[in-house]
Amino acid sequence: MDKSEIIHWIATIGSTTERGGRTSKVSSGAEFDGFKAALVGDTVMYDDGTEAIILDGSGFGATWANKPFALVGSRLSNGDRIATTPQSAFSISVKEGETIPGLFEPGYVPPYASESGVKHA
Repeated sequence: MDKSEIIHWIATIGSTTERGGRTSKVSSGAEFDGFKAALVGDTVMYDDGTEAIILDGSGFGATWANKPFALVGSRLSNGDRIATTPQSAFSISVKEGETIPGLFEPGYVPPYASESGVKHA
């Protein structure tokens, strides 16, 4: 019997929040369905000119330049949350009973890749 899973979609340029904010600038070069992906630490803009910072995301589940991707459901510094994404090409899934370190955990920093034990010619 297959375990059920929860799908978490990657937020991108054009993602919207519950309170009407929009992701308009991102720092990653990753692109899905023609939309650049947002990362934890990127900014969401509102029509009134205010901004909020993305606080949490994919944790160790998916990263770019050692930063987690922002997800639908990611929390912002003003208490808002990302609600939609225009892309449907990339997500992370979590099977029932499994966990991803740092998933939706503010302040999570993925471990850096280590070269210990690697031998070079």
